[in-house]
Amino acid sequence: MYTLRARPEPKGGLRRRDVFALFSTLALTPWFSNIAFAQSLLTDAAVARPLPVGFLEGSREVPDLRDLASWLRQPTLAQGARWEDGSSLRIVPAAELFQGDTELMGRPLRLRIDGLYPPGALVRKRWKELPLSIDVDVLFPSPDPALSKEPLRFHAWSFRRQPGWNPSPPIRFNFPLDWQVLPTVEMRIVPAGGVAPLTLRTGFTFDDEPGVPRLQRGVYLLGTNPDAWRSPVAVATLAGKAPAELVSVLMSIEPAEVPAE
Repeated sequence: MYTLRARPEPKGGLRRRDVFALFSTLALTPWFSNIAFAQSLLTDAAVARPLPVGFLEGSREVPDLRDLASWLRQPTLAQGARWEDGSSLRIVPAAELFQGDTELMGRPLRLRIDGLYPPGALVRKRWKELPLSIDVDVLFPSPDPALSKEPLRFHAWSFRRQPGWNPSPPIRFNFPLDWQVLPTVEMRIVPAGGVAPLTLRTGFTFDDEPGVPRLQRGVYLLGTNPDAWRSPVAVATLAGKAPAELVSVLMSIEPAEVPAE
């Protein structure tokens, strides 16, 4: 059983189901639950590059992913975070997880986007290193494939660095998962320093499809640089001076609550 302690000094860690209650007073940005999307044409797949995705190892077992995401973005808390067995929290390549969570097959999902990560790369003196803009879209399956097979594009989250710091607030929404269609995420980035804009895209898989993130319940990091999250990185190092190349959008995935009939 994985457990978490906020600092390395105490003897014995806290249980995952308890630890985040300690930080329940953290101010959370308001989120929206309504989906507003419009159908649009897909970007040519030949133009989009693979979207690098990291996964917070062990987050699958944490009951409250919203508190976990909020806690993870607090540099003074995350810097000393370890599991009870003494191992460090790590971000690992999501495409190298052993497999997806087959318990999610055929179930609708709840996705939540919390904002930018890691905190060590977001301090004001480093803003000039960040992308000028980030736009995250989630592609939904067509509601009527007989009429149109093109997916619906949901403009889920965005960030603008100019003329001032302007990220979207956190948002959560449901994805109608079925046996054939898994979420596809597309990100459009205008990097800093006059670098040409780029489009990154990824799907998810339950299988061992090479280079594709495994679909599990947990916390994901959507990289804004094509070379991000190629190897494991300790969370503690990201609370300090993290490289700008690892700036990501933090997203969590879990089963959606299905209303009782």
